[in-house]
Amino acid sequence: METKQPLWSETFKVTSLLVNPMGRLGLYGLLNLLQETSWIHAEHLGFGVSSMEEHGLYWVVTRQHLKVHSWANYGDKLTIQTWIRAPEGSFTNREFKVFDESGKEVAQCTSTFIAIDKTTKKLLAAHELQSMESFTLNESTGLVAEKITAQGDYETLAQFQVRNSDLDINQHVNNTKYAQWVLDAIPYQFHKTLRLKSYAVNFLAETFLGDTVRIERDCHTIDVSKASHGVSTYRGLRISDEKVLFTSQLEWERKS
Repeated sequence: METKQPLWSETFKVTSLLVNPMGRLGLYGLLNLLQETSWIHAEHLGFGVSSMEEHGLYWVVTRQHLKVHSWANYGDKLTIQTWIRAPEGSFTNREFKVFDESGKEVAQCTSTFIAIDKTTKKLLAAHELQSMESFTLNESTGLVAEKITAQGDYETLAQFQVRNSDLDINQHVNNTKYAQWVLDAIPYQFHKTLRLKSYAVNFLAETFLGDTVRIERDCHTIDVSKASHGVSTYRGLRISDEKVLFTSQLEWERKS
């Protein structure tokens, strides 16, 4: 019987498929690497996509907080470590640390997940899936995925229609796509002059094929064209019913 490993590592090379126009690993690329590592580890532990499907369940990310100290360049190698902390009620907490080739820690991330019954849409407490005590760790990155309010005055930046390529295996919009929409809504000149320090997101409702999503920015956000650093707040609404689908915050600083 295979021994379950509570601490899992995957090493990735930053290829041309992962870099942004500045030749560095971008937010969307890094989030996909974190997701891939999580997927592989969950399969190893016995509650990945295939096992959940057998029981009529699926995982949903509810919140995420990523902090990046330095961004990798094309050709660099990154090692991602991940582990699960002891579940809290219905929520499962997954932690990540990212290291460069020298072993320096360059990023941390924390995510919360819930298991949902495909038929009833009810939440299933994590401890009901299987006993997790043998492969959880008490260590924390120190990051907290906090609530991001959707209230306030917002201005419209862009809108996107959900396409086939936006969907994950559960026929919902892949969680990394929300970050991509926010990045695409930000004027390109700011991508060239600003460096992202952290990304936080709250997923509030599922998004499906055919939905049109409007991306809005908090009107009280610091003007990125003038400030040297700050935090920008965004939200995504489904146009058909004006339901808020997600809220997000990006912390940034101007490149030196």
